[in-house]
Amino acid sequence: MKTHAKYVVPNGFTALSMLFGLASVGAAAGGDFTQAAWFILWGVLLDKLDGTSARLLKATSEFGMQFDSFADFVVFGVAPAALVYFRLGDLVSRPLLLLCVGFFVVCTAARLARFNIAEPPLGDRLFYGIPTTLIGAVLASGYLTWEIHHLGDTLLRAFPMLLLVAGVAMVSNVRLPKLKGRANRALHWFQVANVVLVYAMTPFKLLPEYLLFLCALYLGVGVTWGLLNPPSDEDVATAKAA
Repeated sequence: MKTHAKYVVPNGFTALSMLFGLASVGAAAGGDFTQAAWFILWGVLLDKLDGTSARLLKATSEFGMQFDSFADFVVFGVAPAALVYFRLGDLVSRPLLLLCVGFFVVCTAARLARFNIAEPPLGDRLFYGIPTTLIGAVLASGYLTWEIHHLGDTLLRAFPMLLLVAGVAMVSNVRLPKLKGRANRALHWFQVANVVLVYAMTPFKLLPEYLLFLCALYLGVGVTWGLLNPPSDEDVATAKAA
């Protein structure tokens, strides 16, 4: 395990993210569902900060990667499941709710374990399956959007089914391009501007519906691009040889 002081920063972000996940579970169990959802979104921000800080400080480590997976399981697996379970306990059949919540948590763990042991070809450019961070952002911002705009219990009752879809999406081989610098300047700065806006608003509990819109846009455009641009055999072979 790396013990140099520079490793404290990224691992500190990871630890705080994990604590936010636990706080979200506690808030949901206590009936404060709004705060539970915000804790998950704050975990989303920290999940990006730990990786970015590790690269900037040259402080990546095997411990950090494993630690990050444990945090992701708590904040993007257990916490959203707890939010849905406690919020819908009186609205949905309890056996159905337990089935959907359990399936979602198991799929989260399976995805994290899958990519802990091996990175797929072109994994530096593509996600295979929808990442847990994005799923957590969609579920938490989706719930807050529902609450802010009073969208009715009918839509809320669809959340257990959304957990099933999210679980399948995480363990699928659907390709999604990673958010990296783009050759197209307009697209590059569009990405940068929106990341800055999210980091400016989310800590202050502002406009979760905007984050939901960005997540939906990324999913829609990214998955469509992945379907229309499958990697060539040459690209895969080159990636495996590297």
